[in-house]
Amino acid sequence: MAALTVVVSLGLGLTACGADTAQPPAADEKPGTGTTAAPPSKQAWQAPQSCTGLTLEPGATLDGTPLGQCVSEALSSHGSGKMHITADTYGDVEFTYDPAYNFQGELTGPDGPVTMVFLDGTMWIDQGDGPVKGDEDSDDPQEQLVAATGELYRVFSDVTYTAEMVRSQPVWKVDDAKDTIELPNGETAEPYRITSDGAFTWNGFPVKDFVLWFAEDWTPVGDQAPPHLTPGPSRPAPPPKTPAEPGPPTPGPGNTTVINPPRAHR
Repeated sequence: MAALTVVVSLGLGLTACGADTAQPPAADEKPGTGTTAAPPSKQAWQAPQSCTGLTLEPGATLDGTPLGQCVSEALSSHGSGKMHITADTYGDVEFTYDPAYNFQGELTGPDGPVTMVFLDGTMWIDQGDGPVKGDEDSDDPQEQLVAATGELYRVFSDVTYTAEMVRSQPVWKVDDAKDTIELPNGETAEPYRITSDGAFTWNGFPVKDFVLWFAEDWTPVGDQAPPHLTPGPSRPAPPPKTPAEPGPPTPGPGNTTVINPPRAHR
């Protein structure tokens, strides 16, 4: 696996993001690149009660437990989002909650294009030689690495993990002034920045800080994780590969992930 430090901003989804939905492979096929566009929702989005009951204003202090519930419901209600990778391996990873978590991405790495599909709990990566299925219990180190890569991307975009991290920190602070976020379409949003009040531990991993961005109506705009999380909350990373063996891509330095524009900016 490429030796990249993990610096990630988590993508939080909106129904109108236009993310494609990966289709399950036929029984005798491996997943390919074919997709079907999900239709945009025509119903106006409303923030869940778990969010509207919280105080979102400059200088406010929020409790991690109810905030985690808000994050979980707000993100899953939007249905999809995008994680934009800007590192040695770069490109977009689009993910959905429909209701299960899946993602797919077309990336460009030092050795060429990389296609990733996480579908029904299984990770597939194609680096030009055909899809490799991830299997953490496999004797094949490459299949172990593919499985670990799937867990790594899940940590950075799965709403379940995001909410767990938020609940792990008891106190969160809303900045005294709104922040400015550049969106993938080039527009700019001015959401509230909510920051963890000091370092905390999540599933045994130290988290130096964690940032959430929400619009004033609790539309999720983005979030950012620290640079030292490891591949998955409960699984150890597989044995390292030798330098001669190329491995699957991992999120790396400079990653920036925000969701699609809040409704006010569409």
